[in-house]
Parts: sequence; C-alpha cells; structure tokens
Amino acid sequence: MSEEITKENTRPYKGRDYESYLLWKSLPSVLRGQPRVVLEKMGIDEEVSIELLSIKTQKEFASRFGIKDEGTLSDWNKRIEKEGLLDKINAWSRKLTPNIIFALYKNASKNGKAHEVRTWMEIIENR
Repeated sequence: MSEEITKENTRPYKGRDYESYLLWKSLPSVLRGQPRVVLEKMGIDEEVSIELLSIKTQKEFASRFGIKDEGTLSDWNKRIEKEGLLDKINAWSRKLTPNIIFALYKNASKNGKAHEVRTWMEIIENR
C-alpha cells in the first residue's frame, strides 16, 4: 500500500536552507545583529547560532542563502506555523535555564519583589 505524498510530508524546497531558517526563526529576535561578544556573554557560543544571529531580517536571510523567490520564505513560515515547529525547537534556551533560575533566585532573595517570588514558586514549587 503506497502512502500518498502531500506537500506537508515532503521535504521543503532547499531543505538544508530551510533547516537553517528554522533555527534562525527559533532564536530570539532581540539578539539578531548583536556583536559576537554580547552573544558570548549571554552564553551563546555555538558558531552556527552566532553566524545565524548576524542576520537581522528575513530579506537578509534570503539574500545570504541565495533564495531568490520571495514566496519561499512565506511558504516556510506557513509550514513552520502549521507544524508547530518553533514550539518544538527551543534547545538553545534549555541550556540557559539553570542560569535564569539562579538569577531569579538572586533577585528574589535580595529584593524580594512579589512577582519574582511568585515566579519562583510557580516554577520550582509548582504552586
């Protein structure tokens, strides 16, 4: 029995570039265009991530990767949204979680601001 081939279960056009685009979309937009030294201070030390974060806009991404058809990125955006891929790709942030939790702890114990304490209780104590 043959499986019907649909647009959803085929590899996107320019598959490797699509994977790079997906990674680029998953990185925080506020970090795009930041100098390497700033990114490294924030714990981002992977060369691929640093290179991708040097790209500020979709248009610049298309130019850098030689994607001439403007519709390609629109199609990729629709596919990413439909398949919920950005929700699945957050490995860059997971490795920063211990740092965030420690910073939250330091702020909450030093300043005792209600929203920081509440956040700590929600995350750590499940309350």
